[in-house]
Amino acid sequence: MNTERFFTTGQFAALCGTTKETLFHYDRIGILKPACVGDNGYRYYTAAQFYDFDLIQTMKYTGSSLEDIRKCFRNFDTAYFLEMFREKQRRIKEEQRKLEELSGFMQELVQITEEALDARYGVPRIERDEDEYLLVTDFGYREWDSTAAPARLLGEHIRKCEAHGIRNHAFVGSIILHETLKKGELKESFLFTKIPENIWTDEWRRREDVRRKPAGTFASVMHKGAYNSFGKSIEKLLKFTERERLEIAGDCYVYDMISYIAGAGEEDYVVKIKVPVKTV
Repeated sequence: MNTERFFTTGQFAALCGTTKETLFHYDRIGILKPACVGDNGYRYYTAAQFYDFDLIQTMKYTGSSLEDIRKCFRNFDTAYFLEMFREKQRRIKEEQRKLEELSGFMQELVQITEEALDARYGVPRIERDEDEYLLVTDFGYREWDSTAAPARLLGEHIRKCEAHGIRNHAFVGSIILHETLKKGELKESFLFTKIPENIWTDEWRRREDVRRKPAGTFASVMHKGAYNSFGKSIEKLLKFTERERLEIAGDCYVYDMISYIAGAGEEDYVVKIKVPVKTV
């Protein structure tokens, strides 16, 4: 056999930037067999097989298993390869979307946690807020028949969020209606989660379980302690607005800042309480 137009296994491995062991493995599993085997038992490859090797590496790079590659090479069809690459492109775009969503979630989680840890608890202040649209779950003035009832309501809210593509449901808050607050009561009416901008469409506006928190000036205070103790901080906030000659102009929003990652003790929970205000 004239071996001048062939590459030995070592030469072909060097050409492809791989190892002889890899080529031996590809031969054993039927992905890339040598063009011929000499009388001496040596494997020989052609220059054209470099492109086969490159295609194998491309398929591995796109996530194909060696078994999938073997099947493709056994029934080589260009149209099949094209459709396979299109499908992988669709999957990659979906993974990109998920990673961007996860990145946004982590960024918000870090920001909220840092704000909670650096806060001066119990000290009211004034801040500006942008428009937010909130997906809400109505408390329905239901009777809490057991200590598990709040968890059931939270579970219902989380399932609703997930059903509508909202993955940041770890950031849950509650709403005390303006008229309830004016009566001196702290009874919550809704759980809420902010609807992310990337999934917002005008169709959300027509939903009865979507509420708008208008942009404006808010009086806010950070409260640290058991969730059922935040009434003390609301009292501080209301006294602060009186001193500053401000009038409560809407619903009260209680944002859960740290509870999931606070540890075992409720004394480490942190919530941020906000009420819209206007000058008297």
